[in-house]
Amino acid sequence: MTRWSAFGSRLMLWVGAVVLLVMGASLAGAGLLGVRTTLGRTSLCIGVALLVLGVAGVAGQLVERRIRRNPPTAHLADLDGRAALHLPRAPGPTIISSLALAGLGVAALLGAVFAGAAQAWGWCALLALLAWWALVSSAVRRGGSLAGGLWFTPAGMRYEDRGFRVDLPWDAVTGVVPQQPMPVLVRSDHAPAVTRTGPRGRAWRALTRDNTLLVDTRHLSGGAALASYIIVMSIQHPATRTVLGTEESLPPPDAYR
Repeated sequence: MTRWSAFGSRLMLWVGAVVLLVMGASLAGAGLLGVRTTLGRTSLCIGVALLVLGVAGVAGQLVERRIRRNPPTAHLADLDGRAALHLPRAPGPTIISSLALAGLGVAALLGAVFAGAAQAWGWCALLALLAWWALVSSAVRRGGSLAGGLWFTPAGMRYEDRGFRVDLPWDAVTGVVPQQPMPVLVRSDHAPAVTRTGPRGRAWRALTRDNTLLVDTRHLSGGAALASYIIVMSIQHPATRTVLGTEESLPPPDAYR
């Protein structure tokens, strides 16, 4: 993506967020004025939902700007008792999406209360179910820990993203493509270990049918370039795996730009 296309994309996102805020404020205000009517209560719930999306959009753009100026950096970590090199994912976007889901859950819950008061039991049950799903999926208490990232050890790699974990030994990894999303090629006769660590519905399918691991490198320390470099070196030069998790494996500062 060129500089101007990236600017245009960010501008469109800003405009979209502002439009959602204006529409949400207008509908919520009208709904408060007519809260005694069905139309007013419906307007209030829709307005609250649009306000949540608008606020999340603005917050997301501010966090994206902060990440571009101060990207996350790799560090050494403990992985199940083993020293590991950790490429973290910036937690801000995950926190915002969690809060947005929680806000939408509150809006749906408000709608369920209004529907129950009007004895519209079908709508009440549907909105209550939607509120339950959104509030559970938000996992706001987990904070930025859902963001996950990549861990590299002499024995293999681990990928975590918004509620699931995939563990791969180096002998099972056959290649990688430095792009977004980043395909990590896995040996066809190996079944990767996948563990659910959080709520369902927050992340895409990590493994494709042809046994390829798709890594979301957005907001990841060093992005696809750094992650793929470490994987390629570990595949082509097995001796380099021994330094993973030591000071020697820490990338230079310019690797994050």
